[in-house]
Order: sequence, then C-alpha cells, then structure tokens
Amino acid sequence: MPHHTFKHAVWHEEESAEEYNFRKFLPKNEKMQNWIGKSKNPSVNILHTHTVERGKESIWGSLIYRQSAKSEDSREVFHFYLSRDVFVTSAIDFEKDAYLEKEEILRQMEEANSSVEVMMIILGEMVASILHKIDSFEERLHDLLWAIKEKNNKKTLGKIENVRHEILLWKHLIMGFQEIEMAIEETFGKNVTEEVEYQRTAVRIGRCVMLVNSYEDEVNNMVDIENVVANYRGNEIMKTLTVLTTLFTPIMAWGALWGMNFENMPELKWQFGYVGALLVILASTFFLYLYLKRKGWMGDILQSIGKNVSGKD
Repeated sequence: MPHHTFKHAVWHEEESAEEYNFRKFLPKNEKMQNWIGKSKNPSVNILHTHTVERGKESIWGSLIYRQSAKSEDSREVFHFYLSRDVFVTSAIDFEKDAYLEKEEILRQMEEANSSVEVMMIILGEMVASILHKIDSFEERLHDLLWAIKEKNNKKTLGKIENVRHEILLWKHLIMGFQEIEMAIEETFGKNVTEEVEYQRTAVRIGRCVMLVNSYEDEVNNMVDIENVVANYRGNEIMKTLTVLTTLFTPIMAWGALWGMNFENMPELKWQFGYVGALLVILASTFFLYLYLKRKGWMGDILQSIGKNVSGKD
C-alpha cells in the first residue's frame, strides 16, 4: 500500500493491521499485540493510550466508522496507530463511500502541521460523511413526523421504532469519534487542540452530536404523542362502550322481563301492551340519558362517534 508523504507528516496506509508492514511501525509490547489479535473485526470500538514516556506518547485502536442499520455484521473498521512521529492505519475503502473523496483528503493533508493533524483530517472527513447520511435520515424523520398526524397506526409506530434504532446506531458511531478526540488531547496535550484541523474536526463532531441528540428528542416526543393518542383512543372506546351499554340496559331489562314464558302474565292480554312496552322502554332510556348528561358522564362521547382524533369526518 502507498505511503503518503506531506510537508510535515507521513501517512502509512497498509492493507491490514495484521500484516507485517503494519506491525513493523509499532512498539513491541503485550497490550499492542493483544489489540492486533482482537482487531480483525471488532464489534465495539477499541482505544488505548501510552503516556509513560514523555515525548513518546501514542494512541492506537480500532474505530467502527460505518455501520449498516440492517445487518449487525455489515460494518467498516479503521485500525490506527498514532504517535508524534508515526501515523499508520489500515486501508480505508474509499470506493464504498461516495462522500469520502481520497484525492481531496490528500490535498487537504498537504497543509497538515503534524501526524496528529493528518489523523484529525481523516476523522473529520469520516464525520462529514456521517453528516451527509444524517441529512437523508432527516428527510425520512420529517415525513414520519407528518405521518403521525395523518396516519397514526401500528405501521407508523413500527417506523418510529426503526428510526429510534438508527439514532442509537448514529450515537454509537459518533461516540467512538468523541473518545478519540478526547484521547488525543489527553495524550498529546493542549497544544494539539490549537491546530486548525483538530478544531475543525472537534466542531464537526460536536455538530454531529447536537443533531443526533436533537433527533433523539424528536423521536421521544413522537413516542409520547403516539402514547397519548393511543391512550386517548382507548379511553374513548371504553367510555363509548360503557355509555352505550348503560343506555341499552332498559331495553335489555324490560325485554328480559317480558320475554319470560310464565303462564300468568297479565301484560300479554293487554290490548295496548306492545305499544305500552315500547313507551316504557323509550321513556326509561330517555330518562337514563338525561341523568347521565346531567351528571356530566356523557362528555363528548356521542359527538365523537364516527370521527377521528383530529376531528375530521
């Protein structure tokens, strides 16, 4: 793999962290050998720092910078070792990401003042790629926001859960960049934070964190709205069923009474028994309705029958 030489730094881009060309740049210590052994396809970010010897500080690890929302095993990992004098990484698959332009990144690295700045340029471009993907995610989030108003159903709730899962993945990705940003300041001191590329990448990471946190709040509000609407609908259904059951109680009671098959039932021989029975049923139902309305137990139940939550017919 090529070694990219700039004015003040060199970037050794090797095929894999397990190959000799990558290992030859690394200090020989047990922690580093253990990291390489675990770095083939890690499921979580790995980060180590070495600050024992003044002037020979270094950080190394593995960063998951791309993760598919559909498959847990579909991810891209970036392995790196960074000291003041040496910067070596595993190969980055630029062709898989249209937002990672290698030639532009190399031109930007020409002005880097140190290997730390070269590292921050790479991290910054990876975060920029995430921001581009978040933009398309924002469009889907906007559509979902209006779908809650127009079609609040089980399918919409499923979409909300998918969006929430994606946000958790974004947060997990960005957390790795945040940790490296903090580790670089911890390892190499405050001086590196004054460099242009460090500040630019730090701001970019902060912007990414702000957006994802804002989207998380939006989704949580969506879930709250969904719960409120679902509870309201459930309560309306139960109240409506209760009122209807109560209103039909006289009909069922009188019908049960006159539906008995006893031989000695004088009402059966009344000339106007049928009409009288209807009048009794209607009157008792009407007075029961007035009683419920006077008590305020009817609310807007009867008015809301046949309407949806938004008040549309």
